[in-house]
Amino acid sequence: MSLRKWLVMNKIVLDKELKDYTNSDIEVSYQKQSDLLNIPCLSIKVNNKTDLLLELNGYIDKINIDIVINCDCNIYIDCTSDDMKIKYHYSINNSSKCNVYKYNQVNHINEMCVVDLDSIGSDIEYIFKSICTYKENYDYVINHNCQNTISNITNNGVNKSGAMNIQISGYIPKNIIGCTCNQNNRIINLTNNKCEIRPNLYIDCDDVNANHSALIGKFDDNEMFYLNSRGISEIDATNLLIKGFILNGMENEDILKKITKDIDKYWR
Repeated sequence: MSLRKWLVMNKIVLDKELKDYTNSDIEVSYQKQSDLLNIPCLSIKVNNKTDLLLELNGYIDKINIDIVINCDCNIYIDCTSDDMKIKYHYSINNSSKCNVYKYNQVNHINEMCVVDLDSIGSDIEYIFKSICTYKENYDYVINHNCQNTISNITNNGVNKSGAMNIQISGYIPKNIIGCTCNQNNRIINLTNNKCEIRPNLYIDCDDVNANHSALIGKFDDNEMFYLNSRGISEIDATNLLIKGFILNGMENEDILKKITKDIDKYWR
């Protein structure tokens, strides 16, 4: 699934100010007041094969992030915030393959993600993980604008004490043939609070491969019973199962360490 890791890890950190640790593979611009609503805008353009780590450290409460992909890349996103409204817009060009690995450590978030697959053969693999403690709302729009484009979107969340809502819509217009549009969504709900997943596929073409899945529930009782029968306590068994669920598919070592630390903080 993943690309090989490139030799140079570019890094962008946004807290009180933008800190840009990128080379010529990436163009970056930042406007603190980008429109009439005074919403800051971070613009990123990937021009050569590279890795990029984007850290959002919670000093802003709203932002638009535009990411233009002109070459194969891996993007790792680590977002920490108490309360945030954020919109991502990916434009994937030049038949590029973009892998996104994303982890949110947030209290309250309203997030929108728009993906435009803008050239023949454009491809996005998107893996998102979160541990929900209050309220998280996510809205995805995946636009297959050209033939033979691919989107594989995975959303995995563990609801510890809040409510998590996901809406995801994939669009394939008429005559946009040969596309793959997959959605894989699962929330492990450890509370009695209401969580929702609303998957949508809007397909106006026959020659495509499109699937969606949406599952909300607790861990399988058989898994828990097996671990308990091996002398593992319920809290330790929960810790192990959550690690297997949330860590799976993530690629960046720093983000993996952060996720592991959060899981051990909540379930120990």
